[in-house]
Amino acid sequence: TYSSKRTVNVDYLSHIRDALVQPLTSQGIEGVQDVVALMDTYYLMKEDFENIMEISSWGDRPSPFSKLDPKVKAAFTRAYNKEVHLIPYSLQAVKIHRHSTGPALDSEYNEELNEDDSQSDEKDQDTLETDAMI
Repeated sequence: TYSSKRTVNVDYLSHIRDALVQPLTSQGIEGVQDVVALMDTYYLMKEDFENIMEISSWGDRPSPFSKLDPKVKAAFTRAYNKEVHLIPYSLQAVKIHRHSTGPALDSEYNEELNEDDSQSDEKDQDTLETDAMI
């Protein structure tokens, strides 16, 4: 669909913001898993969450997230960071470690890559042998 930045901000972001903050406001720490599940449904990363909170705040009105109890905010951050999330441009789950410079892929995925690489090497070798025979 086509829409302008203004339309997205006015018509959509406020609803997404409310859907993300409402469980934390009404249920506190018990609502954290609902918010994380909603973010996973829409492939939202923590940065997206923060941007939605910032962009959907008007004038001198603070973000609804900034009004939450610090314990709820901390529980949300811990719960989000603890889990592995699919990101919109990835076909595999990626867990970002705080101490690394980039995403660390699941070990199962690394094993699949190694297997794919070895199969690819075998196919390349077969192709070379076939070309040499011709």
